[in-house]
Amino acid sequence: MNNVNATPALQISDLHVEIRRADTWLPILRGVNLSVAPGCIHALVGESGGGKSMVAKAATGLLPQAARISGGSICIDGKDVTQWSENQWRTLRGGAVSMVLQDPMTALNPVRRIGAQMADVLRAHTDGKDIETTLVGLLEQVQLREPQSVLKAYPHQLSGGMRQRVVIAMAWACRPRLIICDEPTTALDVTVQKQVLRLIHRLAGDGQGVLLVTHDLGVVAKLCRSLSVIHAGRILEEGSVEAVFAQPQHAYTRALLAATPRFDRPEHTLLPVDDDLIDSLNAQARAYDSERGVSA
Repeated sequence: MNNVNATPALQISDLHVEIRRADTWLPILRGVNLSVAPGCIHALVGESGGGKSMVAKAATGLLPQAARISGGSICIDGKDVTQWSENQWRTLRGGAVSMVLQDPMTALNPVRRIGAQMADVLRAHTDGKDIETTLVGLLEQVQLREPQSVLKAYPHQLSGGMRQRVVIAMAWACRPRLIICDEPTTALDVTVQKQVLRLIHRLAGDGQGVLLVTHDLGVVAKLCRSLSVIHAGRILEEGSVEAVFAQPQHAYTRALLAATPRFDRPEHTLLPVDDDLIDSLNAQARAYDSERGVSA
């Protein structure tokens, strides 16, 4: 499901983010452009420290207190939220936009039962009717057995995979236009990863736009329709997964693919990303900052 004429679930244009260190503002994101269409899973890939999670935080109004947006715009379902206050974000977060984090224990309150936490989301963004029936239905949709027992449980009483399913159900509860998944399978074993990825695929099938933040190109190949490659806060390449994987245009993209195991090519020799390439990309980022009059 993907209507190219529909308003993007997420549209990021020329986004610049800086973070304060002592008396200096250091650039973190450099002119990021990214679009997620309804019904599409778009991947944001790159190495750790490249800016992936900072993009996700900016798109959900969760930037650190020391960070600021210094340029560009963020639109969710056509609504410009770039300079929204925290109070404004609270009306949107959980309703029009939701997030699935890498570690579900950071998203769940350890001293409250699962049912109470899920009910909070529904009360905040719906009329609050038939909440228990709705919660049971949500847990059944993410294929959790004995949903009544799960609702009465505390997070520590569930396995990692069960907790992640609960977080996905919470993110899905109000049928948001945009769901951002930040490394949602990193802490899970391979079997549970596969099950969670199927659930994320279902989200896009229901018309939600999904931004998948990941470093795993194998997951991207199986799950996503399009991708953006980021390094040092700059988007280096974007396009359909099929086109980028078949003919990557940027040297960094080619290096990431060369460092990725291929089950269809077991004889494929893995190559580390060349240090000279990283040095060159970092130099380009500094040159970009210099052109904008920003000191890194």
